[in-house]
Amino acid sequence: MTHDPETIRRLVAEVIARLTAPAAASVAPALAPASTYGQPQAAGGVALTDKVVTLASLERLPAGTARIVVAAGAVVTPSAREHARDSGIEIVRGSAATATKQPATPPFIVAHAECGSDAAGRCATIARSVPGAQQLPATGLADVVAAIATHASRDGARGLLLSSRPAAAVVLANRSAGLRAVTARDAASLLAAAAECSANLVVVDPKAFSVVSLDRVCGEFARRDLGPAPAELAAAPTPCACKGHTH
Repeated sequence: MTHDPETIRRLVAEVIARLTAPAAASVAPALAPASTYGQPQAAGGVALTDKVVTLASLERLPAGTARIVVAAGAVVTPSAREHARDSGIEIVRGSAATATKQPATPPFIVAHAECGSDAAGRCATIARSVPGAQQLPATGLADVVAAIATHASRDGARGLLLSSRPAAAVVLANRSAGLRAVTARDAASLLAAAAECSANLVVVDPKAFSVVSLDRVCGEFARRDLGPAPAELAAAPTPCACKGHTH
């Protein structure tokens, strides 16, 4: 006698279900009432600690359960899988469901404005050497600063701005609520200033730094945890108390 594939599948499923049923009785913990069985997960599912997840396990779930999280090595019986499929319940292994996502690395923005002819090449070199770096097209100083401020506010980006007018660029950048910019003429001073202010933008005159020194500064600045801004810088500006003129 021959059987069609669907009949064979059902026969095999029934045999497996019968073989695993005794194991379920011996290793599965006593089931709590339906209203309390399983622990809610942050991801929106219900955690089951059963070593063998059976049809009875799923029938005890709270009404409306759409997702269950089972241990990585748990056995899910065919009848449980069939019930989950028919009921629209997603079964997720613990190792995949509970893995902590690593926070995304914020982008590192590299740009130049009002520099010599080699600035574009130096920006490209830095963008290749710093993971996650993005190079902005060269435009006017105000436009470049505005673009960096947008990335900082939206993506938490840090950045490097090459400019032959570093003082003006820093003043312009610090007018933006999303930017804290510093500048210096050597690597140690620049990193120290960035740490002191929890800066997210360093402005550099490319003539003051060698290629190697600037690459090292950018790599250090991009990965360093600068922490929160000092209280004085994080506080809202104090409004002017004068009454003799308008602002």
